[in-house]
Amino acid sequence: MSELQQNIELIKKVNTLLLKRFRPTGTDTLKMKKDEEIVTQADLDANKLITKFLLKNYPNDDIISEEATKIDNPGKETWYIDPLDGTTNFAYGYREFATCLAQISEKGEVLQGIIGLPAYKEIFWAKKGGKAYLNGVKIHVSKNGKHRKRDLFLFCGGHSDEGQKKFSNIMRNIDPSTIRFRSLASAGIEFSSVACGRADGCALVEVHPWDVLAGVIIVRSAGGKVTNFAGKEWTLNDKTIAASNGFAHNKLLKLIK
Repeated sequence: MSELQQNIELIKKVNTLLLKRFRPTGTDTLKMKKDEEIVTQADLDANKLITKFLLKNYPNDDIISEEATKIDNPGKETWYIDPLDGTTNFAYGYREFATCLAQISEKGEVLQGIIGLPAYKEIFWAKKGGKAYLNGVKIHVSKNGKHRKRDLFLFCGGHSDEGQKKFSNIMRNIDPSTIRFRSLASAGIEFSSVACGRADGCALVEVHPWDVLAGVIIVRSAGGKVTNFAGKEWTLNDKTIAASNGFAHNKLLKLIK
């Protein structure tokens, strides 16, 4: 079994763990982090499962997770983990949540990315230089921007007041005659939707690397385009990100600038 396949099997186990904890009526075991974001026991248990696997199989790699401090090992590669992306959705009984796992090089190149969608029994993945896949089937971004008048865009404003203000401004600029939109509140859901053609583009503000790195390589490997809101290639230092099928990218950037 290849390293990538082992990592995919890990995400399958995380999917199973999260599904066992998920309740369509919501959970009453909520905690609040210092930044006032919600965290559940499922976040922590999924993080523990992933971290234990990485420490065993990649003992020299660094590990950075949304739910833990950085583990600084002597290697040159780093893993970014969001064990439960869309915690608020999960906690309130909505199915739009994901697990995001990505490995980057010392130069900041994304080497591989995996997104698990437990409630949909789906796993997306891509490796540097390869194609993007959903449950083993090759996927490609949509071509709607080339043929249709109205595109479907997904938006997420994050948790901060500044992010929500930016999100509100974007909503005011939408022309319903040319744009359909949704807000799914999970970067993993939104990026995977763009990668497989369920949406034509997505835009997120106040992002962290663990939110989007897996999605970046999956969208690009599926033929899509990823930039910051200024239209420049997205980097780890950027706090805004836009991904699309490429055809609709200028339209998306014009809306969010």
